[in-house]
Amino acid sequence: MRASHFHDSFAKKNAVFAERLGAEVVSKVSDSKTEYGLVRDGLGLTDVSYMHRCSFPEDKGLDFLDALCAGNVAKVRFGRMLHTFIADEAGNLVADCYVANNDEQFFLLAESIMDDAAFKAMLNSRGAADAGMVDLSESHAFLSIDGYKAWAVAKGLFGADVLGLPYLSVERYEFGGQPLSLFRAGKTSEFGYYLLAPAANAAGLLDKCLSLAMANKGGLCGVDIHNDLRLEGRFFNIFAEGAIVRDPLPLGLQWMIDLSKENFLGSTAIFERRAKGLSHKIIGVSAAPGVKELAKGAAVYNGAAKAGEIVASCFSYVLNAQVGLALLPVDIAFAGLTFNLGAEHGPELHTISMPPIMPKSLTVKLDEL
Repeated sequence: MRASHFHDSFAKKNAVFAERLGAEVVSKVSDSKTEYGLVRDGLGLTDVSYMHRCSFPEDKGLDFLDALCAGNVAKVRFGRMLHTFIADEAGNLVADCYVANNDEQFFLLAESIMDDAAFKAMLNSRGAADAGMVDLSESHAFLSIDGYKAWAVAKGLFGADVLGLPYLSVERYEFGGQPLSLFRAGKTSEFGYYLLAPAANAAGLLDKCLSLAMANKGGLCGVDIHNDLRLEGRFFNIFAEGAIVRDPLPLGLQWMIDLSKENFLGSTAIFERRAKGLSHKIIGVSAAPGVKELAKGAAVYNGAAKAGEIVASCFSYVLNAQVGLALLPVDIAFAGLTFNLGAEHGPELHTISMPPIMPKSLTVKLDEL
């Protein structure tokens, strides 16, 4: 199992560790309500060492990544990032990823439902070595900063200029005398940043970030709460609905695809399915307060007939109710309808527009701070 570079620091805070597809993760540091509150009202620091991270020289990496990813890597300008996905030959999802153009270097930051060894083998089978791939997973630590006040940590580390970075951008800085890459990204609907730094600086970087976080109603989080935050903020989660549905089309990921590209891994299968039209798609759902049956795999009934199933769910502390995503036939997959959960006369389930909340980060004007 690939160990986390932040293991010792999180262990001192009594964190609970687990394994995610061959990589060590911090599942949680405290209870879910506390960690949820950190991100929605302050900020949370999360060890994201499970993510695959590698770099490529621009001259060789561009063509490799463009042939691999559904998005158009050739159009990614210097200092910017592309959010896209990687599929297999059958057009089924294997990774949700960012591709960042860092001048003469490209970064690939990926969350994959393939285990460590299989994902690396897939990259190598496509010619990653010839494209100059450098695996940074062992040599570099990876930390996520997410929340309403996440900008305060970035500002404390690198100064007020960092506030001008647009969403999906990458910038070079320095920490502890070593280079550091800052990515403005995140999948919680609040402000988000990733920090990529040499492993030797991991403990010092986390200590500094935690000091800044605690001064801004922040603290440490695990990866488990991110499943809830992503769903509530309607950010795609490859470990939840992605792992069940796999097909990017009913998942609504067409925006990650450059439809003008002639070819990418899995494109033939995806374009063939697109030409035939969708039979099912994902739609947001909510249950009445007190209903606890909204769980992955639960049946959704339309009258006496089973219409679909729940593919992701969480408890929304804002709504005080269970919310989720259901896979339903396209002719009934829209907001404003009522179904039943688990049986014909089960608890009522309502389809809703997603996201069902307004993130606090939308009230912040960074240019006025």
